[in-house]
Amino acid sequence: MRGLFSMLLSLLLAVLLVNCSTGSILPQHSSSSPDVDALAGYENLLGLEALPAQREAADSVQIPSDTFMQAIESQSELAQFTVWPSASRPVAPVNGYRVEFDASMAKSTPLLDGLPISDIARVQAEVKRHYWVHWPRVAERSRLSRARILEVLEGMGAPEALQVLPIVESGYNPYALSWAGASGLWQLMPGTARHLGVRHKRGFDGRRDIEDSTRGGVQYLMDMYAQFGNWPLAFAAYHRGPNSVARSLRKRPWKPQDGLDKLPVRSITRHYVRHVMGFAALYHTGGLEFPEPIETGIVSVNVPVDLGVLAKAAGMEKLALFDLNPGLDYSQYAKGLNLHVPLEYEEAVKAQLADAAPKLIRVSVRPGDSLWKIAKKHHTTVSKLRRLNPGMRDLLRPGDKLLVPSSKYVTRLAATPNPLLSRGNRIRYTVRRGDSLWRIAQRFGTTSRAIARANQIKEGKLIRPGDKLWVLARTRPS
Repeated sequence: MRGLFSMLLSLLLAVLLVNCSTGSILPQHSSSSPDVDALAGYENLLGLEALPAQREAADSVQIPSDTFMQAIESQSELAQFTVWPSASRPVAPVNGYRVEFDASMAKSTPLLDGLPISDIARVQAEVKRHYWVHWPRVAERSRLSRARILEVLEGMGAPEALQVLPIVESGYNPYALSWAGASGLWQLMPGTARHLGVRHKRGFDGRRDIEDSTRGGVQYLMDMYAQFGNWPLAFAAYHRGPNSVARSLRKRPWKPQDGLDKLPVRSITRHYVRHVMGFAALYHTGGLEFPEPIETGIVSVNVPVDLGVLAKAAGMEKLALFDLNPGLDYSQYAKGLNLHVPLEYEEAVKAQLADAAPKLIRVSVRPGDSLWKIAKKHHTTVSKLRRLNPGMRDLLRPGDKLLVPSSKYVTRLAATPNPLLSRGNRIRYTVRRGDSLWRIAQRFGTTSRAIARANQIKEGKLIRPGDKLWVLARTRPS
């Protein structure tokens, strides 16, 4: 009996010694994350807030954001895969997670200033685990916008490594739209965008536009850096908001030397910062290689144009111009448009402008309009209007839509939406009699707040029959 007791005591002492050698007498847990697929839906991009239990679970998970995952999964194949030559060097994941990073590299990397070298190595490995399977597709998509992003960064005197932020924010998808209403490459919220001068007007959304959104996002980041004094806190404030970060710092001050694990923010923001820093470190060590971006020129359009017709006439894929000009709301414009086109297609696009006008356009009936007035304005006849619009009632009402012949005299038109905006569950909804934001939200399985944010309007705004709204729908109506 005494021998058995001695043996058990020896075994217990051995266990304690092993745990003490690791710095703790508690069991050591694996740092690996739970399965991504099991928690990828923790926040619904379709306008629904996660349940508290889901949100709590998500706060402890190191996974790409829900916006990133939807941008990867839902976006259709982009035009450059079939129209423009691929990058000269194939983009492939780097095998293995071991990363070499020394202090001399950190000194030349402003985003990483002051961070422990061990932290930098860990976040690089973390990024590879969670993003590398998606990287080839994200890298190929970056070709559409990265040249213009780099130009803006250089003009603003911002660190070149900030080009990695759209990877984490949107997967380099300018059409990405989060459940909360954040939009574009840099995922700007409507209120923040307005404060930064990024506007939505005249059929053009600055949050989706490459240059406008980059200037806004980078300016906001530089403001956060000036306020907090280092880049990890600037990224935390970009993600969580400066007031929230400032409150946390008052309770628990932090400096980069303390390490990213001690960053005094919610875990979901901490993981966001770790992923941005991981990509920044990989970029500076050469572990992250972007393909060559597509160089573009600007073509000024001062005649009515159908962008799908123009692209096809110039020898491009039909959606190519929408890939390169994501800020456009419509597929047809009357005039006053600056288009980004690949340099090799610039002359072809200019040559085809005269032949790319839409043959028919859709116009909205305005107060005081009659068939005779509309026919005269568009240099046609009432009888032709009746042929183009069978079933049209004699008494026109404001908001009615009519097809009319296109001409160089057109100054306004009710064009069809940008085709890349209406894909998936993002619906262009026409307000009906008796509708309210709440009723529309109930019908599509979303919230009135999400609809208001997606359309940059106040939640209590009065909507009228004929108004157009973007709705992130959970289910389509029957």
